[in-house]
Amino acid sequence: MATVITKENTITKVKADKKAEVIEKITAFLASEYGEDAVAMVRTGNTSKTNEIAVIVDTAEVEGETNPIVVTLNPTVKEFANRKTDKKQYVAFDFAGAKAEYETYVADKATKDAEKAKAKAEKVAKDEAKRKEKAENAGF
Repeated sequence: MATVITKENTITKVKADKKAEVIEKITAFLASEYGEDAVAMVRTGNTSKTNEIAVIVDTAEVEGETNPIVVTLNPTVKEFANRKTDKKQYVAFDFAGAKAEYETYVADKATKDAEKAKAKAEKVAKDEAKRKEKAENAGF
């Protein structure tokens, strides 16, 4: 069933409620995976603080000291309706378009990475051949 926007159930209220709902589900899932004590809401940032989900996913030994490896997540509810306020115009988030853009980005990155790896392998082979030739010419 779709959420109905009304004078009392505003876009802002719906966004806040849906964000809280997702945060609750994410934290519950992460707690089941990493343990209750490893998941918490935290405040991050310097002068402009942000509330984020934090999860300790592992620890690392650094110069004899054990430190937690923490991943933070900051869920954001995207605009779901075109609207205008006195100060700003909001455009509805295009899920399908953003998804397609990401898929294109991943494919392009894979192609570029493969090209870089091929060029590196060719350079290494060329350098090896030069070293071998140089060693042969030097009588080694």
